[in-house]
Amino acid sequence: MINGPLLPAICALFLKIFGQEMLVTRILAIVLDTTILIIAYKIMDKLEIKDYLKYMAVITLAIIMHQYFTIDYNWATLLVVLAIMYIEIRNDSSWKKEILIGLLAGITIPLKQTTGIVIVLVVLGWKVLTIRNKRDFKLYITNLAIRFAGVAIIVFTFLITLIICGALNNYVDYCILGIKTFSNKISYVNRLVKNSNILIRILSLLPLFIYITLGIVYRKTNKKEILVLISYSIAEMAVVYPISDEAHFVLAITPTVISIGYLLNLLTYKVKIEKKEEIFANIFIRTFIILFSIVYFIGTMNNYRLQNINFELEHFKCLPISKEGIEDIKQIDDFIEKQEKEVYILDATAAIYMIPANRYNKDYDMFNKGNLGSKGEEGQIEKIKNSENRLILIKNDKYSRNWQNPEEVRKYIIKNMKKIGEIGVFDIYE
Repeated sequence: MINGPLLPAICALFLKIFGQEMLVTRILAIVLDTTILIIAYKIMDKLEIKDYLKYMAVITLAIIMHQYFTIDYNWATLLVVLAIMYIEIRNDSSWKKEILIGLLAGITIPLKQTTGIVIVLVVLGWKVLTIRNKRDFKLYITNLAIRFAGVAIIVFTFLITLIICGALNNYVDYCILGIKTFSNKISYVNRLVKNSNILIRILSLLPLFIYITLGIVYRKTNKKEILVLISYSIAEMAVVYPISDEAHFVLAITPTVISIGYLLNLLTYKVKIEKKEEIFANIFIRTFIILFSIVYFIGTMNNYRLQNINFELEHFKCLPISKEGIEDIKQIDDFIEKQEKEVYILDATAAIYMIPANRYNKDYDMFNKGNLGSKGEEGQIEKIKNSENRLILIKNDKYSRNWQNPEEVRKYIIKNMKKIGEIGVFDIYE
């Protein structure tokens, strides 16, 4: 992968303990995504945002996130960013706090090195904006050194681990040099500003306005928490580059939604909302959340009960999979098992077939642009040229392919190899 190995390593630990089933990672996803919403709420609580505004912000996040809840490096990075924000907002000051922030910032690098570097720079640099005199400067340098030490501890430990595992060269090849092969882009304006989801469309237009407004408020109040909100909101927005789709945006906008709640809270003091109206709003929203959660839970469990639950495919047990889907996977896996030659599926869906078959084919099992190392598609073509005694499966033209599919490799296979048949949605080449 083009991303760091920390989250897969954490997942591997739980899979080792609780069994190698995808259900384990589903449960981890629930824990991760729920914790994100809880910490977002806790940050707003620490900022003394009124209850009904906190509820509205969390509801907004839940609405835009629920289709995209999963476990991956971007969600894990968001969790760390929110944890850092929560600690930063606290008014206490100690070396333990500074080292903890540094350690958390360091963790973002083995999660996702590109976003991690941005977060580390913000962690190390945002307090420059608080310097007003020589004493402030000395305090900043001291805290900078402590935070940098925290980052260095994590990065050094990570590098040593890579060396011990013999994975340092691969990490450099895939995660650093491989970045230049990652040419995938989605336009922010075309995908988000023009989005059919009205809530995502509105939120996509707000960030710059929110940051400017926060800056104006900071000049008037000089409150540290405002700088925390601005700095980490901007840092997290880096997640939408270069792929500005909904799945990345709902993560990137989270600190900004918290900032919106903060500004609305300030506005309530200007308009002087009566206490009894606030109490009514709190009770109404709490009741709505409780009732909606109960109804949604019952509906979800009933929906799960009505679906076809898989007990046949190894590693996918207890997951809802259609009978047709199970038969499709079994058909491909049976074909793979019967071949004397190695069988590779050059498609983004390859892991769906290879996991139940207990097979691992490195690059071929996550066959997307950017995941192929420093040599990119040319390296894969060269690997295919030099391989023997293998069959290659590619998606038939009748079926849509992942938008990140390495098309140059596909063209090479079609032009230079012989098609010998079809199976499922795939063409077979040798």
